[in-house]
Order: sequence, then structure tokens, then C-alpha cells
Amino acid sequence: MLNITPEVNCTALLEGKPGPPPFYSLEVRAVLGLVLTLFPVLTFFGNALVIVAVFTHKRLRTITNVFVVSLALADCMVALSVMPFGVYQQLSNKSWALGHSLCLVSTSLDVMFTTTSIIHLSCLAIDRYLAICRPFLHERLNNSVIAGMIVACWFTPILISFVPIMNGWNLFGIEDLNKCMFPDASTCGFLVNTAFAVVCSTIAFYLPTIFMIVCNVRIFLAAEKQAKHIRSLELHLHKHQTGKLKRETKAAKTISIIMGCFCVCWFPFFILNIIDPIIGYKIPYIPWTVALWLGYLNSMLNPFLYYNFNRAFRMAFRRLLTFKVCRGVSEFEDEYVSVANLSTTEVTHNGHSPANTEVSNPMSTELSDLST
Repeated sequence: MLNITPEVNCTALLEGKPGPPPFYSLEVRAVLGLVLTLFPVLTFFGNALVIVAVFTHKRLRTITNVFVVSLALADCMVALSVMPFGVYQQLSNKSWALGHSLCLVSTSLDVMFTTTSIIHLSCLAIDRYLAICRPFLHERLNNSVIAGMIVACWFTPILISFVPIMNGWNLFGIEDLNKCMFPDASTCGFLVNTAFAVVCSTIAFYLPTIFMIVCNVRIFLAAEKQAKHIRSLELHLHKHQTGKLKRETKAAKTISIIMGCFCVCWFPFFILNIIDPIIGYKIPYIPWTVALWLGYLNSMLNPFLYYNFNRAFRMAFRRLLTFKVCRGVSEFEDEYVSVANLSTTEVTHNGHSPANTEVSNPMSTELSDLST
């Protein structure tokens, strides 16, 4: 028997709505489970590697990377407390045997960590904007300000996740529809009314995305203007000034790539999140699932982005994965060996005598790539 009041006409309410999720065979679930299990495993170890890299490499201990570490921690939490529930539902054909309370908690964690990630990216946009457009103000950022921003990144999302979801605010006006679609505790679904979808999507995604786009546009306009000014006065400027601009601009480019990937990965979900209640909850299960896991994919991508677009992280990852840190090989010694090997290779290819080739000392070379 359905646990609903007699006056609720579920047949009328469910007319035109998509049917139940597809029922997968045991073989399909096994393959799907194996593939999806890779997501949390790679996400956790990749982001854990980011955290360890920053703590074990002095060149990565910057203000920007404080937010990077906190973002990596949020992505680790996605891997540990959000993705496993998604894998479980796919393996069980959307059957939920963990109780209604845990369903609400898992949904709240999902919303919370998604919002946590985008607020971290907004803070990264602020950091890059100040570093390039307001450098003197950026230098005033102290530990108290950074700590306050990090606290805001973690506690603000609670206001649009646990608080409204545990109190059922997302179900105002659609209580009967929710009872008909999810009649008992054997299923775990998340239905939102139009007001909740619009307000929360705007706060958690659209406004931060617009803010990050504006920040990045202003960053690159300012960087281009400063680069032109420096080129015109290059002979009169100290070398480290041009190096600093290169470092800050390169860091801004890396962060903008990370922000762009986040927006691309989560944009389909937040589009569906607003459209679905407006059109009467008619979007089928498959598009929802694909959009949700595409969003989860973003948490796994960040370490790969750091590796591909940031030389300092790339070197740190290699040192960790080859156990050089455990063997006590310092990063400066490792860099010296790498530069020496590169120079030897170039000498061999060019056919010049090593005696006539100068090997630069990495301790004194410009660290534009390593400081980002």
C-alpha cells in the first residue's frame, strides 16, 4: 500500500511524468559499478596528492594554493561521502535500503560540497584579481583574512544544503507530487519546487559563475595592459618585476582553466535543475544521471589540470610518485639535476661541446613557472 492520503490522485499528478528509472541486468550493473567506482578512487587519490604536494614542497606554499588545498579537500569529501551513494544507487537499480534520514543527509552533502567547490573558485578569482589588478592590496592579505575566507567557503553552503533540505523547504507546494513519485523509504529522490530551484541555482552556480567571468576578463585586460607598459619600459625595469607579472598571469590562466572546466561540467545539471520544475518535472532519469555524474567528474579532473597546466605541481607530483620526497631528495637538488640533464640533451642534439655550453643554475633562474 502506498503511504499517501486518499484525496491525493497520483494518477493525475503523475500523468506526463517520466517513468521509473531503467532496470539494469546484473551484468550491466557490474560493468557500470566497476566504471563508476573508478570515479571516487581517482578523485580521492588525485586530490590527496594535491594536498600532500603543497605541504611537502615550499614553492607551492602560496596564498593561492591555500584555496587550492581547501578545494582539494572538498573534492576528497565528494569522493568519500557523495559518489559512493551514487554508485550504490546504480548498483541497486535505484533501490534505497539506507533509510529516509540518510537519504536527506546524502542529498545535503551533495548540494553542500558542490556549492563549496564553486565558492572556493570564487575566492581563487578574487585572489588572482587582487594579485594582478590590486597588487598592493593583495600583499595585505594576512592569515586572518585567508582563514575567514576559508571558513566562509565551508559554512556558507550549509545555508542552501542542510538547512533547507532537512526542513523540507524544497518541497513547499509539491508535497503530494513528492509522495506519489517517492511513496516510501525504498527510494531516495530529490525533488525541488521552482522557487527553490531558481534561488539555490542562482546562489550556488549562476551568480558565482558570472562573478568569475567578470574577474577573469578584468584580470586578462589588466595583464595585457601591464605587459604592454612593461615592454615599453623594459630597459628601465628590474627583472623580477617582469617575472612577477609572468608568474601572476600564468597562475591566473591556470585558475581560469579550472574555473572553465567547473562551469562546463556543472552547467548541464544546473540548466536541468531550473528547467525541470518549470516544465512540470518531465525530464527523464538518464539525462539527470548523466548531468549529475558529469558534475562529479569535475572533482576528479582538477589534479589532472594542475599536472598539465602548472609546472610546479607537475614536478611535485612526479617527485611524490617516484618517492623522491621519501628518499629525502630536495626539490632544489631535483631541479638542478633536471636542468643539467636537459642541457646535456640539448648539447647532444645540437652537436656542441659541453665545455662551451653554460648550464644555468636553477637556484637563480626565473621561477615564473614554479611559483604559480
